Amino acid sequence: MNGFVTIAGAGPGDIDHLTVGVLREIQSAQVILYDALLSQSIIAEFPHDATTIYVGKRCGNHTYTQTMIIAAMIEHAMAGRRVLRLKGGDPSVFAHLASEIAALEALDISYRILPGVSAMHAAAAELKRPLTLRQDSRHIWATDGHAADLERHMPAMAAFTGTLIFYMAAGRTAQIAELLIAHGMQADTPAALVENAGTATAVNHSGNLADFATGRLCRSTSGAGIFLTGVALATRTEEDTQSVNHASAPQL
Repeated sequence: MNGFVTIAGAGPGDIDHLTVGVLREIQSAQVILYDALLSQSIIAEFPHDATTIYVGKRCGNHTYTQTMIIAAMIEHAMAGRRVLRLKGGDPSVFAHLASEIAALEALDISYRILPGVSAMHAAAAELKRPLTLRQDSRHIWATDGHAADLERHMPAMAAFTGTLIFYMAAGRTAQIAELLIAHGMQADTPAALVENAGTATAVNHSGNLADFATGRLCRSTSGAGIFLTGVALATRTEEDTQSVNHASAPQL
């Protein structure tokens, strides 16, 4: 009899961002395959009798290939165990979810997906800024910061009126900023790089595109980074001011 697989998002790293549902799944799992970037506060919740397998993939250092991860999930599920595939962030965002679902469905292995806090949400919280504004920035475009075809989309990105979010972009902020400016985005557009978003070691660098294009602002750690740009990141916007004025107006 087959077991059951849960594919869950652990959030950006620290236990503060873990959902109650994912915590319950951790505590009841018999096998846990977990990613890099999880803090010790989460790992400490792993049951002592569970089989735990580190399958973290960092740039240039893959403990397990994706094929190996899928094979381990299937092996333990076919042995009748309750398997937890625990990913950083949210499992639906740049996390190889499609291949894992396809493999489980091909073998009729039951599974469910539990969402997690994604890095862009943690980055916005770190910056204390919104990702959208009701009047001026109602859209979000999230992309992979080191995608091979990134330059092909730059004309559309430079004209985009919402917030651009580049995952896995810590080492490419200068190049991305240069391309956006070259394709017409204003050099003074607010921009920020957040490293290790959602963890105790988070670092943020806030300025504008020109600051990153010239290298005045750049990464300062070896951690994961998310690069954001758009008017919603401004320190104070007209919408903010209107909201504050309205809130402080005397009630008649």
